[in-house]
Amino acid sequence: MSKGMSDQELTVEARLEAHALLDRLTRDGPTFSREDARRLIALIPVSPRRRFSLTGVFKSRGPRLRGQAAGIGEVEVDGEGREKQVSWNAPSVHRIGGYVVVHTPGQVVIDLLWIATREDLTGQSCQLLYEAETGEPKAMEISVQKTLTLLLIRLAYISYVPWKTPEG
Repeated sequence: MSKGMSDQELTVEARLEAHALLDRLTRDGPTFSREDARRLIALIPVSPRRRFSLTGVFKSRGPRLRGQAAGIGEVEVDGEGREKQVSWNAPSVHRIGGYVVVHTPGQVVIDLLWIATREDLTGQSCQLLYEAETGEPKAMEISVQKTLTLLLIRLAYISYVPWKTPEG
């Protein structure tokens, strides 16, 4: 099992339940269920928040950096150019069905598994924000891809914008 992936804490039952919760939470609509959010927060083990961590994808066509593209460790892909995924000091990653979930205090980041193959990452990732002390869900945000050109290198990065609020 590659470094960074951590599945041992989740039982089959917990994974099935988490999958159903993720499906419901990521559905379209202006609100999400507070109960579902609380349950997901309780179910997914929390990783300590790192002061600094980095996950990136480097391609031989030119470097491409993607933040929070779930630390899958190092992957070499031959195709149109070589691709290498690197992650350093990244928190534990849980693969649940088609989702990749990273839980740090106050935040659950939910990525769709095929995120790394898409050119535009808009809408492929979202995060559930909650009060770390109480576990009370605050909001869900969705990703939009932005680009920054720095000396001839185009960096694509993800920024999150408001998406849904707890119902009721």
